[in-house]
Amino acid sequence: MDSTPNPSAIFSKGAEARLYATNFCSMPALIKIRPAKKYRPASLDIKIRRMRTKAEARLLGRAKDASVPCPLVYAVGEFSITMEKLGGKTFAGRKITHAHAKSFAKMLARLHSSSIIHGDFTPANLMGTKKGIAVIDFGLGFVSSDDEHKAVDLLTMKNSLGKKGAYFVRSYLCRSGSPAVLSLMKKVEGRARYQERSG
Repeated sequence: MDSTPNPSAIFSKGAEARLYATNFCSMPALIKIRPAKKYRPASLDIKIRRMRTKAEARLLGRAKDASVPCPLVYAVGEFSITMEKLGGKTFAGRKITHAHAKSFAKMLARLHSSSIIHGDFTPANLMGTKKGIAVIDFGLGFVSSDDEHKAVDLLTMKNSLGKKGAYFVRSYLCRSGSPAVLSLMKKVEGRARYQERSG
């Protein structure tokens, strides 16, 4: 079983997992732990947390292979991932330039070319570091070559970028060369607007 670090070392807390500052072989690191969820039957909870932990670790490795900057995985436990601590800040709440949007598009196209769906591709999950921009938090990610899954990733970032969203989409298409993804993105966007009006 994975042990939980001292709560005073907590780095960030999300709905599904908690990040703690730690060290790995004398190097600054982060350990991401998925705590038990009491609202789920114990056996199911263990299965889900174990599966999601392994899946995220694999995605981080797969993203590295696709030349997408992201944290390096040091160790994987039953419900935890110990990974590289990237020094930097996320783009949440920051001014996004056209250069940033272009870099975001390049990274998403690379992920999709390796059939990686991020699941929450927003400025909050992109970090500016001394070595450049890196993608973080693959907790909602999965492997798929389905264009509609890619379209949802694309739309998520487009909506997050406001006025820069259209430029981001154009930059993505220049990298991916897949008009099918754009077409599906428009359909998904249309469905979302219809649901908002109907609600």
